[in-house]
Amino acid sequence: MKRLFSGMFLSLVLVLSLAMSGVAAEVTKSFTLTRDSRINGQLLTKGSYSVKFADDKEGELVLMQGKKEVLKVNYKFTQLSQSPEDNKVAYVVAEDGSYTVKRIEFKGMKSAIVFE
Repeated sequence: MKRLFSGMFLSLVLVLSLAMSGVAAEVTKSFTLTRDSRINGQLLTKGSYSVKFADDKEGELVLMQGKKEVLKVNYKFTQLSQSPEDNKVAYVVAEDGSYTVKRIEFKGMKSAIVFE
């Protein structure tokens, strides 16, 4: 009887571990905007922000300032030749002089988050 329960328990653990391997882990990273800028058309003031995203697939990113959700936006990954030594934000300057965040690179990651 004890062997039966041990076998069932091990089977359950194996099934759960296989099911969990298909679930993407959520990553939270922080960065600083050094100037007022836009992401997906929404104006963001300079300051500290954090983002939550899936570490292994493209999708929707949640941008937060403190505990307040500021924006949800779609993102893609682009591969980098090497991981940056620090977090970096790349901006594009519009004709009117305003800034738009094009991509964010995080220390230790070999891919950058790109906004359309």
